Amino acid sequence: MSKPCDVKLKNYDISEEVGFLLEDPLEKLPEYFEPWNKLSSAMPELVLAGIFREEVKKIPELADGKLANNKELRLAHLQLSIIGSGYIWQDGDKGVPKMIPRCIAVPWYNVSKRLDIQPILSHPSFCLANCKKIDPERPLSLENMKSTYKVPGGDSCNWFCIVTGAVELEVANSLKPILTILNGVQNGDTEVVITNLQNLTSVIRQLKTVVSRMHDNLSSELFYNVIRPFLAGWGGEDSPMPDGLIYEGVENNKPIKALGGSAAQSTILQTIDAVLGIKHKDEKEKFLKLMRKYMLPKHRQFIEDIENLPRQLSEMVLTTYNDELKKVYNSCIESVTQFRSYHIQMVTKYIVIAASKQNSNKEFESLSKKGTGGTNLIPFLKGLRNDTKDTVK
Repeated sequence: MSKPCDVKLKNYDISEEVGFLLEDPLEKLPEYFEPWNKLSSAMPELVLAGIFREEVKKIPELADGKLANNKELRLAHLQLSIIGSGYIWQDGDKGVPKMIPRCIAVPWYNVSKRLDIQPILSHPSFCLANCKKIDPERPLSLENMKSTYKVPGGDSCNWFCIVTGAVELEVANSLKPILTILNGVQNGDTEVVITNLQNLTSVIRQLKTVVSRMHDNLSSELFYNVIRPFLAGWGGEDSPMPDGLIYEGVENNKPIKALGGSAAQSTILQTIDAVLGIKHKDEKEKFLKLMRKYMLPKHRQFIEDIENLPRQLSEMVLTTYNDELKKVYNSCIESVTQFRSYHIQMVTKYIVIAASKQNSNKEFESLSKKGTGGTNLIPFLKGLRNDTKDTVK
């Protein structure tokens, strides 16, 4: 008798319609939090004017206990992360403060603890909680999407956010095939697995098409010199804050290290890796596991529960005599390899080549050719791709 797999989307705050994106996120917090509403909205202009830090110091310390529900917490984390990023990076590498004032630090830290994510501008906030319908009567799509909060970069920053959001939206199309594959594997239903591996492969190929839209309205120079610095983290030998950042009034003013926004903080590829049984070696696996701390807890649990299912797709393929199953599995692996290759091309254009140009922003030299998540980018990404390629059965 067939036994359904107990991985259900509703248990993980994942939507059939929009995937890992937050459905209909708030644009503003209640009136009590108006100082956060105003500062986070005005951050790009005030940073460019060089007066953002002074404005931050003027606001009162608000009680995060007044945030009433998950959507308010998600927006608060986004707003405080935008404010924190502007405060830290207003003057580039050379002018970074060692401490962020308690009026921001205390609620930022508390909200992060309540959500169980890190106190930094990261993918769950800047992308997942920041993509809103332009026309509420129409479905969410790249053409019907805006980012509510931005870092400096104007329309290009909006484009960066919504294309990233559109990739997440496309991933929603993979969820039904993924769940059906998991069920098929638990029940030994080869035909179901074959059909849905083909469906999953189609979605993964489409992801590349969506990512390629980034080229339409985002130049590598603007991304590298203007947007990317505000997604950086703190702590580590190459950081202008090697010991981390002091959040005033938090953890006895002991510096906290945090990694910046990174594609590795998206649940997408780690979920696909878990379904297909793609294993990464040594330091790469260690880094990807670390990135899960930057995901929402239910999203990271989704990956872990897939990894811990009693029967795994990779074992099914390894022990099968069905040539068609092996063929479609290997085709799916190949689509992931191609997607990772395309990601390397994007990173080469937007970071590596941009960093080598003479007009690259010298105010943020610490970022150079590293990822905002702190990795030496190209060797790391090539390693992930090679691990994927090696999974072929």
